[in-house]
Amino acid sequence: MRKLVYFVLSIVILTITSCMKTDFDNFEKSSGTADFSNYIAVGNSFTQGFQDGGLHNEFGQQQNSYPSIIAQQMGTNFVQPLVSGTGSGYMHLEYRNGEIVVIKNYDHKINNNDPQAIDYDPTYATWGDKTIKYNNLGVGGLNVRNIIARNTTEALEYHIYLGTSAPAPLAWNGVAGGPISSYGRFLDFGTISNRIEYIEHVKNSNATFFTNWLGINDAMGWAKSGGDAKSGAAALTDASEFREKYDTLLDVFQNMGAQGVCATIFDFTESPLFTTITLEAVDKDIWIKEGADTTIIRKAVPEDLMLLSALSLIKEGVGLTVGNPLPHQHVLDKDEKIIVKNHINILNNEIRLSANAHGFPVVDMYNFMNGLTSGMVFDGVNYSTKFIEGGAYSLDGLHPNSRGNAIIANEFIRVINENYKSSLRPVAVNEYRGIIFPN
Repeated sequence: MRKLVYFVLSIVILTITSCMKTDFDNFEKSSGTADFSNYIAVGNSFTQGFQDGGLHNEFGQQQNSYPSIIAQQMGTNFVQPLVSGTGSGYMHLEYRNGEIVVIKNYDHKINNNDPQAIDYDPTYATWGDKTIKYNNLGVGGLNVRNIIARNTTEALEYHIYLGTSAPAPLAWNGVAGGPISSYGRFLDFGTISNRIEYIEHVKNSNATFFTNWLGINDAMGWAKSGGDAKSGAAALTDASEFREKYDTLLDVFQNMGAQGVCATIFDFTESPLFTTITLEAVDKDIWIKEGADTTIIRKAVPEDLMLLSALSLIKEGVGLTVGNPLPHQHVLDKDEKIIVKNHINILNNEIRLSANAHGFPVVDMYNFMNGLTSGMVFDGVNYSTKFIEGGAYSLDGLHPNSRGNAIIANEFIRVINENYKSSLRPVAVNEYRGIIFPN
C-alpha cells in the first residue's frame, strides 16, 4: 500500500520553464481563405474549460479553454460563460504529513467530505446570463445524442438533463426543479412545456467558423461508470443515432455557410483516470466484481483498468479480499475495455465520414493524444499521461490542465492552417499554468 501511495501522491514539481527562442517567433498572422470573425466552439466539458473535476476560473483555468486560446490567435472576440470564485467546486492539492495529497471537491451527496474540500461558489447557483450570445457553446456532459431529439420521449429526457424540472435528488445538488447537469445553465433551454434544444443555439450562432469536438461523452460516460449499462449520460450512443445527429449538426453549419473543423474522440482509456492505479503500483492481489449485472468475483489482471476513484477504497481495504471486492463502477474490466475502445473507433469512423461528406477537415485527436502515452516535448519540457507528473492533465486525470489545453489548441491551429491556408501562430505551451501546487 505504501508503494501505491508513493506512486500516486509523490510529485515531481514541474518548475522548468524555457527561455529558449521558440519556433513561433517569425509567424505573421493571416486568415487565409477562412473567416474567423464569428468563431463558435461546440463540444462538451473539454471545450467548456473543465479542469480538476469542476468548472473554475481562479487562475484562468476556464478562461484558458482550448477554443479561447484558438480565438486569441485568430484575433477575434470570443465570449465565454465564465464562472466566479470556486465555480462548481474542484479538486486541489494539500500538504499532509509531509506529503502532497489530492483533495476531492465537496460532494453534497455524502457526509464525510474532507474538511478542506472545495464547495461550489454561491454565485454558481445562479451562474449564466441567458441573454448573452456566447461563442463557447461547450456544455459539460453533452452527448451528440443530446443535441436534438427525435421524439417527445427524448425531448423530455434531454430537457430534464440540461434544462429544468429534474426531481430531487437527481437534479444538480439535489435541488428539485433544476437540471441534472448544471453546466448548461448559461443557455436558455426553455421550460418543460416549451422546450428549446441545444441545436437551436447552434442555429442562432451565425457562425462564420466553428470547431466541433463533440462525441467524447457518447463513449466516455459508460467507461467512467465502469461499464455500467444504465440509462442517461452513461449509455453508449448507438452509432446510427450518433451519425444521424452529427449529420444534422454539420447540416446546420453548412447551411449558414460556416467554415470549420471537426475532431475525433481521443482514446481516454489511456488517460491517467484509467492507467494510474495498476496491480504493479498496488503490489497486491486485487479482487474485483466483473461487469455490472453479474455475480462474478475474480482477481484483477493487468488488462483490467482500475479507475482513480478506486484508490481511496483500496486504502480502506476494499478489494483486498474475495469477500470485499472493488465495486464494478470503479473498474473497467478487460472485456469492457475492448468494448469501449471498439466503440470509440466506430464513432470516429462516423465522424470522419460525416465531416468528409460535408467538406469539413478533421483534427485527428485520437492519434494526436495517443502521442502523450509515449511522451511529447515542448520547448524542452516533457509531457505524458502520468498522473500529475505528466504535466498535461488536470487532477481529475481526464481533462487537460491549461498547458494541456494549449497543446490541444496548437493541434487544432495546425489543421486549420493546413486546410484554410491561414497562418495562425501556435502558442508557447509552457507559458500556461500546469498543476497548481500548495504553498
